[in-house]
Amino acid sequence: MKLSLAANFDKALIPKLKGFPVEEVFGKLPTDFTGGGRPSYMGGSLSERELARYVALLAENGIAFNYLLNSACMGNREWGRGFQKKLMGLLARLGKMGVKRVTVSTPFLLEAIKARFPEFFVKVGIYAQVDTPRRARFWEDLGADAITLESFSINRNFRRLAAIRAAVRCELQLIANHPCLPNCPMQSYHQNGFAHGSDGSRRLFIDYCFLRCTRTRLEDPSLFVKAAWIRPEDTAAYEALGFGTFKLLERNIPSGELLKRVRAYSERSFQGNLAEIILPYGFKETPGKGIAWAAKHFLRPLQVSPFKIKELHLLARSQGMLFPLGESPIRIDSARIPADFIEGFRRRDCATLECSRCRYCEEIAERAVAVDEDFRRRAMQQFGRIEGSMRDGSLWGVKKACG
Repeated sequence: MKLSLAANFDKALIPKLKGFPVEEVFGKLPTDFTGGGRPSYMGGSLSERELARYVALLAENGIAFNYLLNSACMGNREWGRGFQKKLMGLLARLGKMGVKRVTVSTPFLLEAIKARFPEFFVKVGIYAQVDTPRRARFWEDLGADAITLESFSINRNFRRLAAIRAAVRCELQLIANHPCLPNCPMQSYHQNGFAHGSDGSRRLFIDYCFLRCTRTRLEDPSLFVKAAWIRPEDTAAYEALGFGTFKLLERNIPSGELLKRVRAYSERSFQGNLAEIILPYGFKETPGKGIAWAAKHFLRPLQVSPFKIKELHLLARSQGMLFPLGESPIRIDSARIPADFIEGFRRRDCATLECSRCRYCEEIAERAVAVDEDFRRRAMQQFGRIEGSMRDGSLWGVKKACG
């Protein structure tokens, strides 16, 4: 087993990773000209000099750093001379830091990097949506050294996974602990929002998709089971197919939580609340962003009504999104999930099944998933107010249309 771990850039965490199969840590500067897979406000403050020191400490501990150039959209800026000069400069500086791994999601960027910096190990990110043998071969033929498969949709499709593994020789990686909606209908919209929320344009980005899917899970708790995460206990089933590299999310969560995830997957066992190793929010130690964070990213662009920012702030705080939360109101009890849980998907094709007729995940969720009812009620009211203000335009101080 090899693990690719999200970076929170806490140097104190690095020595604690010794003894675990962490091959690389992935991340990027909070803002650069390419954009990436998370909005800038999730990145905190990190300079190139600080990144270089972090990369050097990783290297001292035998861990590589993978710099993310994984934006799904670069706004056609990649065809301009200015972008190309910046790309060459960034890759050269990364090389001097000792970075020799990057992740991309667009084919031209892969080809350009391989032509100009052939020494780089280039991994294809999940936003490339590789979910068939044909797509995997396309990227391998372009020169990809590794491919992250479209885990949202195919982590539990063993027939498809086996076919992809047989089709290519390059390394294949699966995301083990994402909570995303299965076959998420908002995926393309979401990843493009991330791209432009981290490209330095300073455009306002409100994570509508994240708010929507969070509310949807509270409405239907079976989605906590339907999300195609991989239990630590089930990694052997994937290793038997030839998948030995697992990616662990999420960036910029507390170090103790990242270490908990590394330990669980390394030991192939986790007892307790699976939400603790799957969800990207709701931690006791989450660094507070407070009103300064809200002002920087919402008020300073002068695009959101100051009277509505309070609702966004209260919602984020109550959910434990970018703020600490005392106790998690969401529980996925690992002891109540059947030992043969993953075997139930070998004979099912979830993409073609109607969930209301199958009910495999629903029945497990009824036993294993619990959401505090007071929390759910308050959250639904908050989501309702925020979404209502988006629909009628009052979030931006825009008057309703008449007639």
